[in-house]
Amino acid sequence: MTLENVSADHLRQVLAHVEESAASERLMAALTYKEIDDVSQADAAELYGYSEGWASKWFNRLERLDTEPFEDVVYDKPRSGRPSELTEQEHQQFIEALHESPEEVEIDAPAWSVPLARQYLIEEFDVEYCERHVRRLMTEAGLSWKTARPEYYKSDERAQEAWQEGFKKSPDCLDDEYTILTVDQTRQVLSKLIYAWFPEGERPSLPVTGKWKSIKLLGAVSDSGETFFLPCEVNFNSDTTIRLLDALQTKFGEKICVVLDNASYFTANAVQEFVEDTPIELCYLPRGSPELNPTEECWRKLNQVLGNRLFDDLDELRDAALSALKNLEPPEVFTYLCP
Repeated sequence: MTLENVSADHLRQVLAHVEESAASERLMAALTYKEIDDVSQADAAELYGYSEGWASKWFNRLERLDTEPFEDVVYDKPRSGRPSELTEQEHQQFIEALHESPEEVEIDAPAWSVPLARQYLIEEFDVEYCERHVRRLMTEAGLSWKTARPEYYKSDERAQEAWQEGFKKSPDCLDDEYTILTVDQTRQVLSKLIYAWFPEGERPSLPVTGKWKSIKLLGAVSDSGETFFLPCEVNFNSDTTIRLLDALQTKFGEKICVVLDNASYFTANAVQEFVEDTPIELCYLPRGSPELNPTEECWRKLNQVLGNRLFDDLDELRDAALSALKNLEPPEVFTYLCP
């Protein structure tokens, strides 16, 4: 077991005497691993923005605290004249890593960005370059800055036109007390890529997936230009949909017409049963039609604010997302639903 011979008290004593932030982080990660049940090396490292490989290396090094002066263990030693740059072998390894998914080197992201590549160099080789230099290395490695297209199901344009024509007539069936709301969902990962680096000549696309660690949000835009956003602690399901509909009624009144997509958690039997004896009207968009939903514009604006920033943890990401959403200018609902 790693750190078996080093007590938590010993780690705290050493921590009280260190001044370098990097050394403090190593000790705090080790204390987290030692003192919290069911926390793995990978979990402890992730709390401080590092990989499991980093934890394994440093926790093994901290084992020497019982036999060596703590200054020799926790601080980085001068590297005997070695320049603070990659060796030829390390440079080649870096290039090979860039031509694979970041997940292949235990980085929780779908594609490479400059902050991610810089983090990899620090963790893997203990080499720290400025972002401008990392960007140059990525260009020399045969990568370029591109937009990745999300892989959505494509809807039939005729189906979209037919839906829009039908929706233009639906307000006539609702009395003046109804509020029309468009609803959508998003997941925001710790490093949201607006642009990313891909090998030259490749036409990149990224899967729309919830695989990476993320925050989850449900959002709504009203026909009067108001917005409502609901953070979700769990994956989207019929219960979260019902919770959202209940919250929308509390905010906008009992009579609401809700426009939403065909996700299973929106169309579930439990959702249909919930609205059955209420004045809630559900109106489902054609499959694969995000461009018809104005709430998607809120996510686009959110992505512009959060894009290509690397957040330390999900709490920091959630705070940044909710702050950005609070200040955005909502889109006009009817320019999307019935142009």
